[in-house]
Amino acid sequence: DAESTDFVRADPEYDGGITGAMKRARVAEGHGLDVEFHAPGPAQRHCIAATRNTNYYELALVHPDAPNTQPPVYAGDYSDMLDTVDDEGCVEVPEGPGLGVEYDWDEIESRATGSVHVYE
Repeated sequence: DAESTDFVRADPEYDGGITGAMKRARVAEGHGLDVEFHAPGPAQRHCIAATRNTNYYELALVHPDAPNTQPPVYAGDYSDMLDTVDDEGCVEVPEGPGLGVEYDWDEIESRATGSVHVYE
């Protein structure tokens, strides 16, 4: 109501997961504001596809000569490089179980910096 912002940022990695990011999107919508999801990734693509008050998908270093900024954690063909944007300026939402992407668990585990604890 104080018109202190033009849009709201949400991030499914930092704002309480996908549920937290979607809650931010709904609060923004209730105030007549757009929400923009921070950073690229499969979770962000799913959030954008499920949100009517969003307009942009953020990519990092979108220049043909930029080095690969994508973390090497995907085993399949998922990519967030510039060539994933189609002629209409859109990116596809991954399909399949979970977030619709395959992870390279050997790569992920090789970069672990601490121990993993699973609590039941």
